[in-house]
Amino acid sequence: MASGRHGRRTPARPRLSRRLILWVAGALAAGVLSLGVSGTLSSWTSAIIDNTSNNVATAQAVILKEALGATTCYSSDAPTTNSSTCSTINKYGGTAVPLSPGTSQTVDVTFSDVGSSPASSFMLSPGSCTSTPSTGTPTPTNLCTASGELNLTINCSNGTSYVAGSKWSDLTYTGAPGSAGTLTHTAVLAVASSWTCEFVVSLPGTASVLDQGLTVAQSLTWTLNK
Repeated sequence: MASGRHGRRTPARPRLSRRLILWVAGALAAGVLSLGVSGTLSSWTSAIIDNTSNNVATAQAVILKEALGATTCYSSDAPTTNSSTCSTINKYGGTAVPLSPGTSQTVDVTFSDVGSSPASSFMLSPGSCTSTPSTGTPTPTNLCTASGELNLTINCSNGTSYVAGSKWSDLTYTGAPGSAGTLTHTAVLAVASSWTCEFVVSLPGTASVLDQGLTVAQSLTWTLNK
């Protein structure tokens, strides 16, 4: 105790008060620090990137449409392969009216590219040809291969109808049905463009009697290439 003017000691401030003051000051300082950095500290708990430009596109394709009057077939009828089978368009004219010597049947079929890409070529690949019956007495003619008997003519031109004066020079055929090989037209075929192929099947006036009572069948495959 310190001695006063009259010989009495002055009481010392309690240590508790000093400690209390130091604690309050520290708490206030911590609070101020927390307020000052709370925003920054919260951003440390996550990291964000926002991608706003994400896109993808599919390639363009060719799609072949075939039409005979109101009858249509599309390659996209088989969407996973873009290669379908069309049994409703008979390019040889059918068997309802059998050919006699000197008569013929003509069928015009229109094709179009209904896809989103232009094509660079159009191809016809004739399949196997059968002439039935193939046996008998007397032996019947094989009309698929016999020269000068059943004749097939194929020609094509741009447009929705066949124009003989504008026919293509590279997809054309005349001869026995079974002797035709692959025929290809190489040219730019624009999207939504059309072209028409004419098929003429004829039996000459000089046809042999051995051609009578026969049926010829052949598959035809058309390919439109991008």
